Amino acid sequence: MVIWKIKIKKLKFKSMNKEDVFICDCHSPDHQMVVMYDDDVDETNNKRYPRVYLYVHLNKKSFWQRLKYGVKYILGRQCGYGAFDEFIVNPDDVFKFEKIVEYLKKDL
Repeated sequence: MVIWKIKIKKLKFKSMNKEDVFICDCHSPDHQMVVMYDDDVDETNNKRYPRVYLYVHLNKKSFWQRLKYGVKYILGRQCGYGAFDEFIVNPDDVFKFEKIVEYLKKDL
């Protein structure tokens, strides 16, 4: 019997302590994005790895709309580019995107 030894780095996860919310410029509650900032810490060398998680709200559809979409998907009649929706970025939110970039660049 062969037993494989796998070395797994242990990462300590801190709770996510910062967040930003983006709301589409059309002001629809269906178009929103939540940004969560987190740091992963590798215990072996005590190095921080900044992470940013983007949570995008997905539109809810009725049962019949989902069934229709599912049948089209099964039959391959979907758009060649996939399924999309839009998010209109308000110019006032540019600083939030800059904050994301700066957060990820701080340990480079």
